[in-house]
Amino acid sequence: MREEITYIGEKIAKNSDNLANRVRELKTEEFGSATIRTANWEELFSYIGEVITGDGPSSMHHIEMWADREGEQKVEAEVELDQSLRTMNFVRRAIWGIFSEELSNDQFSSSTVVHICKTINEVLDEITKHFSQTYSRNIRLEWERKEMRMAELSVPVVPITKGVAVLPLIGEVDTNRAQLIMETSLNKSSEFELDYIFIDVSGVPVIDTLIANYIYQVVHALELVGVHATLTGLRPETAKSLVDMGVDFTHVHTKAGLHQALEEIGIYIHHGES
Repeated sequence: MREEITYIGEKIAKNSDNLANRVRELKTEEFGSATIRTANWEELFSYIGEVITGDGPSSMHHIEMWADREGEQKVEAEVELDQSLRTMNFVRRAIWGIFSEELSNDQFSSSTVVHICKTINEVLDEITKHFSQTYSRNIRLEWERKEMRMAELSVPVVPITKGVAVLPLIGEVDTNRAQLIMETSLNKSSEFELDYIFIDVSGVPVIDTLIANYIYQVVHALELVGVHATLTGLRPETAKSLVDMGVDFTHVHTKAGLHQALEEIGIYIHHGES
């Protein structure tokens, strides 16, 4: 049995190129010629052969590293998880395919076949486990990065000159975004060493008492750290509604438009000669 196992392991390692090409053929048949190829299958089959023969004590560790690397690459290539997992079956088919002659002639004892099946299944299970864990972790990190980029775009603090910046708010303001506005405005005020920040709300469709309270808290927090905050773009009908609802903005510095707020601190917008 030992000789048969060694023979199988060595043949897999020696035929790593052929096995890799067979996996690629099976992938093309299943998913089409446009399938994205990132895996170094030759490397994997060499490791599998070493695991079977027992020649490489660190081969299983190399297989785990291979699976982790493949998981990262598949996320970068935006390959679906189920496609990658289904490919593991092609690995099994490719391995047994090179032993078709030996199997048809019953050259291997049943105990050898059982042992090899068990070993290969354990290897592929480990690959699937590590690949799935790495894939899921990287998908989550990528999603968090995209959310962070989207969040930054939703609260753009734009410096216009030294010590002065504009924060244009566009779209609805909910609890999460209000918290983000607070954090971003404070962080950017420190980063840009701001003296003045103009919060323009002309792009906010609805400002009710809850949103007005959010804005007031942001303005108050900025004032506490020494940044003079001015609210601009408050539409007349919105201002009237807030007064009717009893919202007190008397302690918030406001200007009808951004250009007026800028002129107040000596920054003028020139539109050119007519």
